[in-house]
Amino acid sequence: MKRTLARPFLLIACLAFIFSCTGSKEAELFDRAMAALDGNQPGVAVSILTDILVKYPKSKQVEEALYQRALIYALYMSKYMDAISDYRELLKRFPKGERAMESQHQIARIYEFKLDNCARAIVEYHRLITAFDTVIDDDKYQYRIAGCYYKLLQLEQAKIEYQALIERYPASDLVDDSYFQLAAIMQSKGQLPEAERAWRNFLIRYPEGELFLDAKFNLAGTLEEEEKLEESLELYQEVFDKYDNKETVSWRIEKVRDRIKSRGR
Repeated sequence: MKRTLARPFLLIACLAFIFSCTGSKEAELFDRAMAALDGNQPGVAVSILTDILVKYPKSKQVEEALYQRALIYALYMSKYMDAISDYRELLKRFPKGERAMESQHQIARIYEFKLDNCARAIVEYHRLITAFDTVIDDDKYQYRIAGCYYKLLQLEQAKIEYQALIERYPASDLVDDSYFQLAAIMQSKGQLPEAERAWRNFLIRYPEGELFLDAKFNLAGTLEEEEKLEESLELYQEVFDKYDNKETVSWRIEKVRDRIKSRGR
């Protein structure tokens, strides 16, 4: 009886030993990959990570191996489509995994900043907002959506997206920037009375904000376009001492002064 019971226990012990060895091998391979990366050998790191993915497809290391290989493709080798492929494979296999949301974020960023494909980036940023439970960074993704529409010169849609950020995420640190962008879009489209109101409201809302001087400079520019030259000149002069680009402000001051003199002739 004792010998009969001993055999199952012996079998379990052997299996446990085998599995522990397998896990150690995967961890060892992963450590070697990261060491190769630290040694500025991204190609070697990719090769080792690929070994993990091929030899141990059901391992707990697979999600991290996919994530790290994608990062290497993007950051070290400029193989952006290969990186996207790995991120998508990770999302497919581990939709609730620890690296899932960051993988989706990286896909969006690659499309926007590396492939200059804002139309596709918008789709990917929307997925970040809708496909994950957390709402921690949704305001940032909404901001990128608005920015992408601006890059695409779809200014009316950009206005809609900036306004959506203001309404949906009123506590966001990006609300002031969104108001700034709305005013800038109005000014760029020649909607001067609307832009003037928007800049004045911004200055009232954020008198201590980082964008205050830029908004004041832009209000001066709007007033200049509206032929309100005396008020424009006064604002340029107020900005001059604190504005970093004094050369630009000085040029605007001289230009407005010349226009006032010409008008008085």
